[in-house]
Amino acid sequence: MIKILPPGLHVILGDSAGGIFTRVYFARDRLLIDQDVLSCGPTPRTSDLDAWRKLRFDYWSSFVPGGASEHVPSRFNLVDNARRLADAECVNIWSATGVSEQVFIAFAVHLVKLVGGDPARIAIVECEMMNGRRIIDLSELNDAQMRAAPEPKAMREDVAQHYLNAWAALTSPDPLPLSNFAREHPEANRWLKLATQLMSRRFPDKRSGLSYWDHALLSRIEKRGPGASGIIGYTIADTFGQGDLVGDWYLFGRLLKLGSVSNPQPLITLSGEQTSIRSTEAALTSLGAASNYPANPIDDWAAGVRLSSAEGSLWFNDGGKLIKERGAS
Repeated sequence: MIKILPPGLHVILGDSAGGIFTRVYFARDRLLIDQDVLSCGPTPRTSDLDAWRKLRFDYWSSFVPGGASEHVPSRFNLVDNARRLADAECVNIWSATGVSEQVFIAFAVHLVKLVGGDPARIAIVECEMMNGRRIIDLSELNDAQMRAAPEPKAMREDVAQHYLNAWAALTSPDPLPLSNFAREHPEANRWLKLATQLMSRRFPDKRSGLSYWDHALLSRIEKRGPGASGIIGYTIADTFGQGDLVGDWYLFGRLLKLGSVSNPQPLITLSGEQTSIRSTEAALTSLGAASNYPANPIDDWAAGVRLSSAEGSLWFNDGGKLIKERGAS
């Protein structure tokens, strides 16, 4: 059964959720899909959409040679069609509660403003709970559940500002606006506050020099390895309830980085083709449970913050608090 689509343009995160939406509403001409998981990788501040598109594409295609083929662009891609947001009768943002979904909302609100649209025309379709269960990602829904989604409701001005402030924090070269967001915005959506707190885990731990996801992968190698598919699959399954869905390709990139021969003292050894998850195996080295830094340099991004031990620009997560390395510029 086709459901009548509410007026305006509709934006959603991910091809899977977009496919469900299309089956239910049969109106792709009014659907834009964000194909990017912005909770992963660099999100530096820029108003140049062409530069942004290239930065994000280069990031996702950098993990393995030929990685660009993993991305199949859609003619309904949100960034490529951002100008349509300016003239839309209404921009309906569909969302769930997970980190990537909350970052997506912030990005969508930012895009509306960036292209000259009216934030007062934004509405939100919030899928928080269904049948007593938290909805972390809209791709969890089946057709019947998406058909039962709540009607869009106008996004209040203060709510839109919370998301704009969150985007400013996520793209800031200074990590403190991100780490302080929940405390400084007590009235913000609880899922948005949780998302900013979980994003702080992208910074390396003060004691080990490992980000949360690096540690999560390393801790499952002996029990779930040696196949990368098992290591990554169990990492995703074991952490799903936290609501921070980063995806298998991101975790594959982190695993390859941990075993890179460019590291003076790699924490893991990699074998197999290393061009796909299924053809790669990993094993801990003698340093696998030890500290990654300063044994190995740090060259990474955490949201809008460039982390570089070579340039003396490092921030660490110290029990949930972000601290700058002493002597770093």
